Amino acid sequence: MSNTPSKNILDEQDVADAASSVSNTENYTIHSDNESVDDDFEGPDAASVYKSVSQSETGQKKKQSWREILTLSFSSLGAIYGDLGTSPLYVLNSIKYKESPPSQKDIYGGISLIFYLFTIIVLFKYVCVVLFIGPNNGEGGQVAIYAKIARYLKIGPRAVHIPGAPEISDLELITRQDTTSSFMSSNSTKSRINKIKNSPVITMIMQGFILCACFLGCSLVFSDGLLTPTTSVLSAVGGIQIAKPDFNAVLAVSEVILIALFVVQQFGSHKISFTFAPIVFIWLIGLIICGLYNIIKYHPGVFKALSPYYAIELLKSGGIDCLGGAMLAITGTEAMFADIGHFGRLPIQLTLACFVYPALMICYLGQGAYIVTHPEAIVNPFYLSLPGGTGSGPYWIMFVLAILATIIASQALILSVFSIISQLINLDCFPNLKIVHVSKHYVGKVYIPTANWILMIGVIATTAGFKNSNNVTAAYGLGITLDFLVTSSLIIICLFYVYNVNIIWCVLFLVIFVPLEICMVIANIKKIVHGAWFPIMMAGISFIFLSIWRWARSRMVNQEIRTRIKIENIYPKYKKTPVVMNLNSGVAFKDEIEDEEAEMSVDSKFGRTPLVRHDGIAIMYNESTLQSSFNSPNSVPALYGKIVRSFSSIPSVFIFCSIRVLSIPVVPSQERVLIASTKIPGHYKCILRYGFTEQLVIDKELNTQIIYSIPNIYDLLQKYNGMDKSILIKPDNIPILHIFEHNLVRCHDYSYDELKTNNPFVIIKRVVRRALIDHFFGPISSITQPRGQFVKLKNEEEEVNNKIFIGSVARI
Repeated sequence: MSNTPSKNILDEQDVADAASSVSNTENYTIHSDNESVDDDFEGPDAASVYKSVSQSETGQKKKQSWREILTLSFSSLGAIYGDLGTSPLYVLNSIKYKESPPSQKDIYGGISLIFYLFTIIVLFKYVCVVLFIGPNNGEGGQVAIYAKIARYLKIGPRAVHIPGAPEISDLELITRQDTTSSFMSSNSTKSRINKIKNSPVITMIMQGFILCACFLGCSLVFSDGLLTPTTSVLSAVGGIQIAKPDFNAVLAVSEVILIALFVVQQFGSHKISFTFAPIVFIWLIGLIICGLYNIIKYHPGVFKALSPYYAIELLKSGGIDCLGGAMLAITGTEAMFADIGHFGRLPIQLTLACFVYPALMICYLGQGAYIVTHPEAIVNPFYLSLPGGTGSGPYWIMFVLAILATIIASQALILSVFSIISQLINLDCFPNLKIVHVSKHYVGKVYIPTANWILMIGVIATTAGFKNSNNVTAAYGLGITLDFLVTSSLIIICLFYVYNVNIIWCVLFLVIFVPLEICMVIANIKKIVHGAWFPIMMAGISFIFLSIWRWARSRMVNQEIRTRIKIENIYPKYKKTPVVMNLNSGVAFKDEIEDEEAEMSVDSKFGRTPLVRHDGIAIMYNESTLQSSFNSPNSVPALYGKIVRSFSSIPSVFIFCSIRVLSIPVVPSQERVLIASTKIPGHYKCILRYGFTEQLVIDKELNTQIIYSIPNIYDLLQKYNGMDKSILIKPDNIPILHIFEHNLVRCHDYSYDELKTNNPFVIIKRVVRRALIDHFFGPISSITQPRGQFVKLKNEEEEVNNKIFIGSVARI
């Protein structure tokens, strides 16, 4: 950095230009990274990054080349399709047949069920509809659909910027001096069917429904994240007992494999998926070879099973319970949708339709061909149908590939959990955990350490509890089918409200997919007594957690909005006063003439007193997810009001600082700082901008850049302090105070006489509220807030003397 960094100061023309345009950015996030990635990345030159910053603020997106699409398609094999790709290990023997061993007609029916479930749900619903309609701002999963609907209807969480919505650019944000519109969104909507869509009652119902559906869908994915690794790994490792029945260490080996999988997550999904992709590719090629071998050698007529006649006949004879086993072939579909942020829509669609789908269907047909001539192989059709028989070369090759592929299957669920949690944090619906971006190219590729280790503990405990694959598959499926229903509900709402399609298309979507999914739910409900209660219980716990957190955060936001302070309530100078107009001269004058110093008085706790300015600079950091006090030109943070009203004294230069993380990997130092004056003399708004791969640190060099970026810094300090210019040559001589807010979150105090009541229901409600806020929300909120950790001073002495944490009790 040079000794005189370039000033990002805005002249009058810049302000005028900024005020005349609002950028349509889709790229801001409300979280920050504390760790940089890709050390080999040197970063582009300033010009290219400046262009990237401009594109980031105007919503322009880079078009992918076919080479990049094909590369991503190949990489997606190693991160998304492990779960779908390993389903042949356990699906055919999980279906409940009328006879044991099943007849040829029953085997045809099982294969037919798998084929049509996969085609209808995975290919038609997800690949052709959901992956087009569902994603929001490049992200997938139920959170993305919820965000898209909430953004359109303007019914999202209060004071939260939903990704994908237009946002005022940084340039305009810090330069506007007045506003006539509220910073809060309204509840008005625009639509063709105004009577329905603009109804306040329907809008209120929709607000609650889509939020509950979003939380339920996320919770089901979280619970699925416990069972999928357990099912896949136990099924693969258990294959060794076919060749060596005396092997009793299946559980121990499975636990070691799962621990290793979670440990390597810190290296990033890009490196892991590209390493895993060749393995899944070879695995799927192996499935194709084994399937074709069995079809040609044992029963070429197995293609008759593709007729829906056999699926219908199996359902007639075996009942709806057959769906409970057949639907295991489509586990991992929701994870595919949730992981779209890691690879993009087109690569996922190409890989599934052109490679994964044909490979799996050929494999199932091959297993069916073998079982037709060897009915006893139904106990473990995958391993017993391998060419060469048990213990042969192909057997051990496929055994090793199966273990590797099931490890990769777990990877898909882990990535979907990371993606969903990241989106929930952006929507202020989850604690603000540390998020590490693991790729300089794609902002959606993230790693969340806390979530990774918690999920690892849960998976290890689940594996130890179920012990073998038969126990897990008996409990597996209910959560997944409920997840399908949640996604369908959100997609129908999205089609109707966001895309304004004719209601006939919404009904058609409902008629085609929802009845089938309801049948799968009914078939899996019977699994509750066999262990399906566990994932439902875990999903329930997760749903309660998310609901309580969102409820408490909404109360916290309301409290912050309530306590925000208007400038005119602190400084009488800015109150609107009557103006007398001399009609003869056309000159307006105030009723009372006050000199400039008298005007800068403060309505303090001790009455109206003059504002005292002393040497130095204060930087107040806005760490709240609520940006209203910073965004509004007419209000200041409540913390600032406490300081001024309590002491009537502030440093001569006061900076309100906020941080933005953009969707480009690196922001050059000369574009880091944006600063502009406010209506209060000596007060400034500053925005520090970082790329998503950068370590968020405010060090001595950045402090220097901020100081040099202040307009007329020399004149200001001399005016208030009489400081000699020679002192200002070295910024180290200027005392800088870093101010942070640190409030204790507590429940309202109901011990006052006017609040006391004898109503038992009110008392119970208050007891529960106090427990949730004081012992749940408050401690977690305190732990997950950064609390000034990003400001790095040169030694511990400066850390102690120059950082001030000011707080109080925030009652919600």
